[in-house]
Amino acid sequence: MTIETSRADIARFKQQAQAGTVKFDPAAARRCAEMYDHQADRLIYLQQRLDAASESQGFGGFVSAQQLQAGFGHKARDAATLLDHYIEAAYRMKEAFLISGGLMEEADAANAAAVRAIETRVPR
Repeated sequence: MTIETSRADIARFKQQAQAGTVKFDPAAARRCAEMYDHQADRLIYLQQRLDAASESQGFGGFVSAQQLQAGFGHKARDAATLLDHYIEAAYRMKEAFLISGGLMEEADAANAAAVRAIETRVPR
Protein backbone atom coordinates (compact mmCIF):
# COMPACT_ATOMS: atom_id res chain seq x y z
CA MET A 1 0.00 0.00 0.00
CA THR A 2 1.40 3.37 -0.98
CA ILE A 3 1.03 6.69 0.78
CA GLU A 4 -1.13 7.90 -2.12
CA THR A 5 -3.44 4.88 -1.81
CA SER A 6 -3.76 5.44 1.92
CA ARG A 7 -4.58 9.12 1.40
CA ALA A 8 -7.26 8.16 -1.11
CA ASP A 9 -8.76 5.60 1.30
CA ILE A 10 -8.82 8.14 4.12
CA ALA A 11 -10.39 10.78 1.87
CA ARG A 12 -13.04 8.27 0.76
CA PHE A 13 -13.84 7.39 4.39
CA LYS A 14 -14.11 11.09 5.26
CA GLN A 15 -16.41 11.73 2.27
CA GLN A 16 -18.64 8.84 3.30
CA ALA A 17 -18.76 10.16 6.86
CA GLN A 18 -19.63 13.66 5.61
CA ALA A 19 -22.37 12.23 3.39
CA GLY A 20 -23.78 10.24 6.30
CA THR A 21 -23.12 6.91 4.60
CA VAL A 22 -20.80 5.87 7.42
CA LYS A 23 -22.03 6.67 10.92
CA PHE A 24 -20.62 5.80 14.31
CA ASP A 25 -22.02 6.29 17.76
CA PRO A 26 -20.41 9.51 19.11
CA ALA A 27 -18.76 7.65 22.02
CA ALA A 28 -17.33 4.99 19.70
CA ALA A 29 -16.16 7.65 17.25
CA ARG A 30 -14.38 9.46 20.09
CA ARG A 31 -12.65 6.25 21.20
CA CYS A 32 -11.46 5.57 17.65
CA ALA A 33 -10.34 9.20 17.31
CA GLU A 34 -8.40 8.91 20.59
CA MET A 35 -6.53 5.89 19.26
CA TYR A 36 -5.40 7.88 16.23
CA ASP A 37 -4.53 10.84 18.44
CA HIS A 38 -2.30 8.57 20.55
CA GLN A 39 -0.77 7.18 17.37
CA ALA A 40 0.04 10.70 16.18
CA ASP A 41 1.62 11.48 19.55
CA ARG A 42 3.79 8.37 19.37
CA LEU A 43 4.83 9.17 15.81
CA ILE A 44 5.70 12.75 16.76
CA TYR A 45 7.81 11.44 19.64
CA LEU A 46 9.59 9.04 17.30
CA GLN A 47 10.12 11.84 14.82
CA GLN A 48 11.70 14.00 17.52
CA ARG A 49 14.02 11.14 18.44
CA LEU A 50 15.00 10.74 14.80
CA ASP A 51 15.65 14.47 14.52
CA ALA A 52 17.94 14.22 17.55
CA ALA A 53 19.67 11.15 16.09
CA SER A 54 20.34 13.01 12.85
CA GLU A 55 22.54 15.39 14.82
CA SER A 56 24.55 12.69 16.59
CA GLN A 57 28.15 13.37 17.50
CA GLY A 58 31.12 11.34 18.62
CA PHE A 59 32.07 9.53 15.44
CA GLY A 60 35.60 10.87 15.55
CA GLY A 61 37.69 13.03 13.30
CA PHE A 62 38.62 10.63 10.54
CA VAL A 63 37.10 11.28 7.13
CA SER A 64 35.51 7.81 7.11
CA ALA A 65 33.95 8.50 10.52
CA GLN A 66 32.55 11.82 9.31
CA GLN A 67 31.12 10.08 6.24
CA LEU A 68 29.51 7.46 8.46
CA GLN A 69 28.08 10.17 10.70
CA ALA A 70 26.68 12.02 7.68
CA GLY A 71 25.15 8.80 6.34
CA PHE A 72 23.40 7.99 9.61
CA GLY A 73 22.21 11.59 9.90
CA HIS A 74 20.80 11.48 6.38
CA LYS A 75 18.93 8.21 7.06
CA ALA A 76 17.46 9.62 10.28
CA ARG A 77 16.29 12.80 8.51
CA ASP A 78 14.73 10.75 5.70
CA ALA A 79 12.85 8.59 8.18
CA ALA A 80 11.66 11.65 10.12
CA THR A 81 10.43 13.21 6.88
CA LEU A 82 8.55 10.04 5.97
CA LEU A 83 6.82 10.13 9.35
CA ASP A 84 5.20 13.44 8.34
CA HIS A 85 2.87 11.46 6.08
CA TYR A 86 1.90 9.04 8.83
CA ILE A 87 1.30 11.82 11.35
CA GLU A 88 -0.95 13.60 8.88
CA ALA A 89 -2.79 10.33 8.16
CA ALA A 90 -3.38 9.74 11.88
CA TYR A 91 -4.92 13.21 12.27
CA ARG A 92 -7.00 12.73 9.11
CA MET A 93 -8.36 9.42 10.43
CA LYS A 94 -9.14 11.08 13.74
CA GLU A 95 -11.01 13.79 11.86
CA ALA A 96 -12.98 11.28 9.76
CA PHE A 97 -14.05 9.27 12.80
CA LEU A 98 -15.19 12.41 14.58
CA ILE A 99 -17.20 13.44 11.51
CA SER A 100 -18.76 9.97 11.40
CA GLY A 101 -19.92 10.51 14.98
CA GLY A 102 -21.38 13.92 14.21
CA LEU A 103 -18.73 15.64 16.34
CA MET A 104 -18.02 18.47 13.96
CA GLU A 105 -16.30 20.90 16.34
CA GLU A 106 -13.89 18.19 17.45
CA ALA A 107 -13.37 17.19 13.81
CA ASP A 108 -12.49 20.79 12.96
CA ALA A 109 -9.91 20.76 15.77
CA ALA A 110 -8.44 17.51 14.40
CA ASN A 111 -8.25 19.07 10.94
CA ALA A 112 -6.47 22.10 12.41
CA ALA A 113 -4.00 19.77 14.17
CA ALA A 114 -3.29 18.01 10.87
CA VAL A 115 -2.66 21.32 9.13
CA ARG A 116 -0.39 22.51 11.96
CA ALA A 117 1.55 19.25 11.90
CA ILE A 118 2.20 19.69 8.20
CA GLU A 119 2.96 23.41 8.28
CA THR A 120 5.16 23.49 11.36
CA ARG A 121 7.68 20.92 10.18
CA VAL A 122 11.03 22.53 9.60
CA PRO A 123 12.22 21.80 6.06
CA ARG A 124 15.10 19.38 6.08
